[in-house]
This record gives sequence, C-alpha cells and structure tokens, in this order.
Amino acid sequence: MNYSEYDAADFAADASFQAWVLYDMDTVDFWASWQSAHPEKEPVLHEARSIVLALRFRRQEVSTEEMNAVKNQIDALLDDAANKKNNGQPRRKVLYALGAALAAASVIFLAVIWYYSGSHAPENIIVQTGFGETKTVQLPDGSMVQLNANSSIVYPAKWQQDKVRTVALTGEAYFNVAKSPAGLHPKFRVTMPEVTIEVKGTAFNVYNRHQQVQILLEEGRIVVNDSLHMQPGDMMLFTPGAHQRLLADATQLTAWKQHRLVYREESLIHVAQQLEDIYGYHIQFRNKSVEGLLFTGSAPAADPVILLKAMATVHQLKMTQHNSVIIFE
Repeated sequence: MNYSEYDAADFAADASFQAWVLYDMDTVDFWASWQSAHPEKEPVLHEARSIVLALRFRRQEVSTEEMNAVKNQIDALLDDAANKKNNGQPRRKVLYALGAALAAASVIFLAVIWYYSGSHAPENIIVQTGFGETKTVQLPDGSMVQLNANSSIVYPAKWQQDKVRTVALTGEAYFNVAKSPAGLHPKFRVTMPEVTIEVKGTAFNVYNRHQQVQILLEEGRIVVNDSLHMQPGDMMLFTPGAHQRLLADATQLTAWKQHRLVYREESLIHVAQQLEDIYGYHIQFRNKSVEGLLFTGSAPAADPVILLKAMATVHQLKMTQHNSVIIFE
C-alpha cells in the first residue's frame, strides 16, 4: 500500500491504522517507523486518529441496520464529490468505515448526524488541540477539562440521567469533575483503550500516549479498571497488562497547565519524546549514548526552543534545526 498518498479518510478506514490508534501492539513498530519517515503527514494522521477514536466511542451503540441505512444515504450523496476529487475518474469505492464517510465531505457528515440524532446537533462532540495548543473545555455537567497539546476528548452532546457521564481521552488532560450534578448520573468515567477511570467528584491529571497511561490524583478518590483505588497524591503508571505505583512530582507533571515546561533529572530521550508529542518535532540523537543523559530545566511552553538550546548547552551538543526536524550531535 502506498500510504504516502492517503488522506485522513483513507487512514481512518485502514484496518492496520485503526489497530495502531487503538493500541494493538502488533502494529506499533510499523506505524511508529512510518510516521517518523513521513513527518509531512502528521496533520493528516492527527485528523485520522480523531476520526477513529470518535467512531470507537459511537460504534458500540450503532446497529447493523443503522449502518446499512446510513451507507445507502452516503452512496447517493458521495457520487458528485468523489468524481470531482478524482478529476473525472470513476469514484473511489464507498468506504464501509463510517470514519471515511465523515471525512469525505461535509454534506455527508451532516447527513449522518441527521440520521442518528434527528437534529442538526452531533450526538458526540470532539474537541482536539494542535501541536503547541491547549484548551479549556466545560462539559455539559459543569466539569472542567484542561486539554494539553496534541490531545483530544470525545463526549456526548446531551447527557442523560440514566447514563454514566463518559469522556474518551487521547493525549493528556487535567479533569476537575463536578460532584453529583443535579439531573445527571452521579458517576463519571474517563475511558482509554485499556484503562477506565471512575470518579464521583475529584481533580486528576491523565497522560495517555505510547501505550502508557499515567494518572496523578490531586483531590478526591478514583477507581481504575473497577478495582484499583487511588488516594490524593497517588500516581500510577499503566502499561499493557501491568501497572505500578510511582513517586509523583505534581509540580512537574502538571506544569503544562501553567503553560510551563518543567523537567527534573529526566533523560534526554524522555524530554525529546514529550516535545515530539506536544509540538510535532522530530528529534534525533546522532550518538545514541547521549539519550540517557539527565537534564533539569524549564521554559515557557510558548517557546520550547529555549529548552532545546539548554539541553544542547548543558551536555555540549551541537543542535541543528530544519523546520520540525531537530538533530543533536
């Protein structure tokens, strides 16, 4: 497959890409390598990832009959848009993943929304941030979510009293959950592929990237995966099939909320990975032996280059930057 020619709709409909987004370990090496070799496709991958996550959230509630009915509507609506896109060539086969349909054209997106909800309001709301961007979101129950860069949440537009308040998260966010809001379910859940957090009213930070989930609880009480109870000050690390308790530095972990980058005795490769996640950089170390060197420093989140230059200065490295590609040697 020539993935370099794919758009967001194509990626969202690809089984291998879907498996990678949903943390299938068999696909991690391939897609990590492909993404690193094609930095120009990062915005497209980000859009496709959001589509896959939104559909995972919705797919559990959609029957086969509903899907077939919507696909029939999509068949009728897609002809003109697809023919124009392919410069008069026969239109591409209608994608049977609803994600491709959502991305193909805005008219199809509106048709699907109309079919499922009976109105012009989407059933699920997707909020995402770009590289270097943060957002504060107020949920329908009054809960507040601070979304870090390159992250997204998906939640129902209309919350009902008989359904647990649920938010799907990719990336990193800080939650301040409203406790037992009137007229809504008392329970609140944050869902990720292998970790589910249940709370009644509390404040916590969640980091969900690279098959790792880190949870820092600041206030209240939460239960993870229906069995693990966490108390204020606890920090847990979850990896596929395992978890461990960590010593937390709350100031460092939540510094992004104050628009700061803070690192204390962190390896250069760890700092580089976080800067790649947040800003879309592609950082390379010519000498692999320096990746484990430790670094302590801070900088404004709006100017990460200060931090990069500090890393080079502290360890006497030469730093070269070509757009988003940064090389240390």
